[in-house]
Amino acid sequence: MVLLTSLFALATLASAGTITKRQAAGAQVAKLTSIENIAVRSNGQILATSMSSTTIYSVNATAKTSASAIVVSGAAGFSGIGEYLPDQFAVIGGGSTGTTIYKIDFSSGKAVSTLVKKIAEASNLNGLAVLNNDTVLVGDAGKGVVYRFTMSTGAYSVAISDPTMVPSGGIPFGIDGLKYKDGVVWYTNIFKNSFHKVPVDATGKATGAVVTLWTNLMGDDLCFGPSGKIYVATNGKNSLVEVDPAAASPTPKAVATVSGSTSCAFGRTESDKDVVYIGGSGGVFSATIK
Repeated sequence: MVLLTSLFALATLASAGTITKRQAAGAQVAKLTSIENIAVRSNGQILATSMSSTTIYSVNATAKTSASAIVVSGAAGFSGIGEYLPDQFAVIGGGSTGTTIYKIDFSSGKAVSTLVKKIAEASNLNGLAVLNNDTVLVGDAGKGVVYRFTMSTGAYSVAISDPTMVPSGGIPFGIDGLKYKDGVVWYTNIFKNSFHKVPVDATGKATGAVVTLWTNLMGDDLCFGPSGKIYVATNGKNSLVEVDPAAASPTPKAVATVSGSTSCAFGRTESDKDVVYIGGSGGVFSATIK
C-alpha cells in the first residue's frame, strides 16, 4: 500500500520492538513514482504496478531502465500482481479502490491484457497470492477477508475471514501483504502493525487457527527468498526486514533501507538469484542478501 501524507496523519505507527539491524541503503534500479507492487518475469524483467497509473512498467535491472510493459484502459491503477502460469500474471486493477482482476499475458511475446471479472461486493482489493496455476487469493483490505479467485472462469468466493484481517482505527484498510507457500497463507495488517500466518487446504480455506508473529511493526507486502526466509516491506518504517519462518518467535532483521517500501520480489536469473528487488515511493530498488 502506498501511504499518502494524510494517512500518516491519521495513523499512529507503533515502534517496532526489537529489530536486529544489518541493513544498507537499497540501490535505485529505476526511478518511478509510488510503486505499489512488483513481480519478476522468468527473463529477469521486473514488472511494477502503481495505484495511480494505468501503465504496468517493465524494469531492466541490469541496464537500470524502465519502460511501459502495457497500458491498460479501464483501470485507474494496479496493486497486487502474481504469476500463476508461465509469463501470465493476475493483477488487481481499479486504482485506490481496486475491485477488478485482470490477466496480463506475455506468453505470445507481446503483452495482452484481459479483464477477467470484477468482484462486485469487494471494498478494496490489494494483496494477491498465487494458490495454483488457475487460482489466486486476493485480500480485501476494506472488508478484512480473502477471496479465492479462479482465473479461467472468474468464479470467486470468500476463502478466509478473520478478525486479524479487518481494518482498525480511522483508516478503512486492514489486510495488506498476502502470500501463499506450502499450505500456509502469510499476511500483514498494515495499520494493526501485525504479521500473521494460517494453514489452508488446497482450496485456500483455513484448516487451523491464525498464528500472530508480531503486533509492533508495520508490514506491507512480502516475498519469499530462495533460502525459504520471508521478507516484509515496512512502508512507513522505510525498510525491508527478514524473518525466519521456522523460528518459534521470529525476530525481524532489517536488511535494506528503502523510503516507503511497499513490496519485494527476488531475481530469477543466475546472476541475481540472491538479489531482492524492492518497490517504494521513489521507484524500484535492489539489495543483495548475504
